[in-house]
Amino acid sequence: MRSLTFVAPGELRFDEVDAPVIVDGTDALVRPLAATTCDLDHHVIRGITPMSALGPFALGHECVGTVVEVGPECATVKVGDIVGVAWHIACGTCAQCKLGHTARCLLHGEAQYGLPLNGYWGGTFDELVRVPYADFNLAPLPAGIDPVHLASIGDNLALGWESVVPTLAGIDNPEVAVFGGTGSIGLYCVDAAVHCAGARTVYYDDDPVRMEVAAKLGAEVYDINGKRERNFHLAVDASADPVRLRKALLSVMPEGYVNSVGIYFEDVAVPMLNLYLRGVHFHNGKGHARPSMTPTLEAVAAGTLHPELVTSGIYAWDEIPDVLTSADAGHKPIFVLGD
Repeated sequence: MRSLTFVAPGELRFDEVDAPVIVDGTDALVRPLAATTCDLDHHVIRGITPMSALGPFALGHECVGTVVEVGPECATVKVGDIVGVAWHIACGTCAQCKLGHTARCLLHGEAQYGLPLNGYWGGTFDELVRVPYADFNLAPLPAGIDPVHLASIGDNLALGWESVVPTLAGIDNPEVAVFGGTGSIGLYCVDAAVHCAGARTVYYDDDPVRMEVAAKLGAEVYDINGKRERNFHLAVDASADPVRLRKALLSVMPEGYVNSVGIYFEDVAVPMLNLYLRGVHFHNGKGHARPSMTPTLEAVAAGTLHPELVTSGIYAWDEIPDVLTSADAGHKPIFVLGD
């Protein structure tokens, strides 16, 4: 099969590799219908992450696809199912997985698709993907929903729901600020805040394309460099930028929440005394995709979420290397694998 390989910053290619096979009885093989980039992938390709020095490796950890083979121990997943694939490798039964911390699986640690961490699992831009513990790690897509715009369900799309909805549960008339910058995650957060949580939502950024999408999703949109409010129940830092992170930390009310989904590869200054005096709750970490995939899909099926508005372009599979190494790759390009 063909596998998309990250070779070095700015260099991607398709390689011919051995196709995966069923190894364990709980495995399934999935052929992608559509795959897309996590916001992190764009940074890897640009060469601004530590992982950018680890090439060559298979890239990609977001896709939806068709189950083409299942192991003998699969109980619920069957051939022909259209599914979303969780980005992480999780057993579903260890103490952390049972807590919903599937990105902290005690059996597989940092293992995931698309990066050479704790074993090799290929990437979701491969033409065939092996999924362990398939009954757990695969989420069936609702019938009648176009799978293409759900390509990000295994990570960024579900992370938008995870970063907003549970935090705002029980808060009357919530107000949310989203600080954009990484690409798509902030926009998925806007969608969840406006339409799932019913929150007044303010989006801060300086990218006109993302700002236009946020406005279409129902947010009030302001330039990041302008005046900001400071009384939000929740601020989401989707920037990976220390300056914007600080703005997010200072934007919430006393006992407010800041959920940061940006990845910081170096230490950053944090206004600890200010946070202490106001009692700010701060969380930063990986998204635990699998528990959030199902409620996110239910919200899409109900017409509550609008992932199609976040999609920045739809392309053929063969275009992946050229599009992703171009200057105008877009914040959420989706690639469709033909027959």
